[in-house]
Order: sequence, then C-alpha cells, then structure tokens
Amino acid sequence: MNATGSAVAYRDIDELQAALSGALVPLRVKSRADSQFRVDLAHTRIGPVVAARVRGSAHTVSREASQIASTDPDLVVVTLHRSRSARVAQDDRCARVSPGDLVALDTTRAFQLAVAECCDVVVLGLPRGMLGSHADRIARSTAVPVRSDTAVRTLISAFLTGLGDNTQHLSTTNIHLAEAVASLLIAALAGTTPQHVEVASTLTDRILAATLADLGDPALCAAAMARRHGISPRHLHNLLSQRGHTFAAWARQQRLRRIHHDLCDPRLAGRTAAAIAARWGIHDARHLSRALRREYGQTAAEIRSTGTSQTWAGRPPTETSCQAATDFVT
Repeated sequence: MNATGSAVAYRDIDELQAALSGALVPLRVKSRADSQFRVDLAHTRIGPVVAARVRGSAHTVSREASQIASTDPDLVVVTLHRSRSARVAQDDRCARVSPGDLVALDTTRAFQLAVAECCDVVVLGLPRGMLGSHADRIARSTAVPVRSDTAVRTLISAFLTGLGDNTQHLSTTNIHLAEAVASLLIAALAGTTPQHVEVASTLTDRILAATLADLGDPALCAAAMARRHGISPRHLHNLLSQRGHTFAAWARQQRLRRIHHDLCDPRLAGRTAAAIAARWGIHDARHLSRALRREYGQTAAEIRSTGTSQTWAGRPPTETSCQAATDFVT
C-alpha cells in the first residue's frame, strides 16, 4: 500500500486490482471502458481507516465468495459517489447509485460495484469494530443508497469530499480523525433500513451511549446504569446479551480502547500510563498491565514504543478477557 497517499495512474487492470486488494481486502476488478483504460488511485491510512479516491475509466469491483477468508480484515466499505451514476449489489439488493449518494458494503459477504466512465468515488474502509453497536444495523442495510437529503448528510458528504481531496496530506497516525470519520458515518448510515426509514435510538443504544459517557467514573456499574434508565439490572443484562455483550466486558473493552488510543497519542507522551488509565476510570496499575497484555499482547510501555493502534481491530473479547471484566466494572 502506498504509505504517502499520493495518486498513482493505473493503465493495467491487474495492477489496479492488486492495489485495491492490498488496501482493503481481496477484490476482483474488471474493465468496463470502451476506450483506453486509466484509473487514478490515491489512498492512505488514517489510523485503522483506509481512505481512498478513485477517478477514471468505467470498471467493476467485485468481492467474490471464493475470495472471502477468515483471515481477511472484517471491514465495512463506504463509498461516496461524487460524479456519475453506479450500480451496486449485495445479498438480494441491487440499486442504482446517483451522484452524492453514500453506499455501505460488507466485506464478509459477496458484493459488486460498477462505476461509470469518468467516475469520481471516495472510498473508506473501516474495521467493523469502529461502528460499535451500530455495526449489525449498517451491515443489514448494505447496497442501499443514502441520499444527501438532510442537513446532517449534506454536511457529512462535504466532509468526505474534502477527505478525498486531501488523501495525500493526511496523517497516518491521526486516531482522533479516524474516530471522527466513524462517528460521522454512523450518523449518516445507522438509521437507514432497506426501506430508507429513520429508526429511533433503542433503549440499548441509549444505555451504551450513557456508558461511554461515564467511562471515566470508577463507580460505573450495571446497577447504577439500570437505575438511571428505570429498569432492573436483570433487564439491562438481557438487553445487552441480545447484542452479544455483557455490561462488564463491554465497558471494560471500551475503557481499554481509549487507554490504548491515548498511549499511542504523541501529544500525551508526557502523561504517565497511570494518569491516562485513571482518566478512564481504571486506578489499579497491576490489573491494567494484565488487561493490556491480555487484550493487545503488549504492556503500556510497549504500546507507546510501537505507537501502532490495534484499538479498532474489531475482534471480540476472548473468553479470558470476559472473565477478567470484573477487574474494572461490576
């Protein structure tokens, strides 16, 4: 993958296929151009997010079932179509994409995207874990064009357009920008169903959002969160179990993610690991060391020395890490 993000002109379809596959997941690319083929591709990483801009000849990008392997990154790919129409298909959905539309695709299932001559597309690849509790909803609504028909979506489209224009200038270690991109895409996509109907936030979503807001409180617990929402702790646990979570394990993992982010942030190099952990509600240095090694395979010092974020890898907590959740949250 081109680390600088500078644009490369591809006149050979196989070379373009190799570049896109290396940046995202294994893909198949076929030319749809009647004239001489050329596609300009600029791409880089923003933390764990792949950002790319694709311009040029008509072509089709496919993710075929035979290409999908358990070792591939679990990505959600989002495309913003800046010019020309396109066709997209995944599962039993097939749609025409108009200029200005956003479309999500799930790389764990086969899909196809066909773009027209003189296309201009911004492509983002996000680890599924970055989408949090919204990942399943977005994955169920892939290949459904999202129009820029609200003020929020117009603003998001403008932001992504700027992102595509400046791919070569973006910092590859800017974790906070990566999180901002994920948050904006959640705002644009999470309420979209195949019928394009806005869905109100569920009680479970509100509980998870409130938990994220209170991660810095060392007294955070399931009982207190249940009282805040007027339900019993048992009901809270039942709600989260439907998302595949336990309260303690999920809150613990979110705390560790934010600690990992801060340890990788060069602007916080002067702050001790203990101070960073305390900011996120963890005050036991011994438990912190064990938990970081269990979750990321590294100590706090090793995370700082490598400066490589694994925070949004999207892998679920291991059985061991779930058992250790009560180290920090009850």
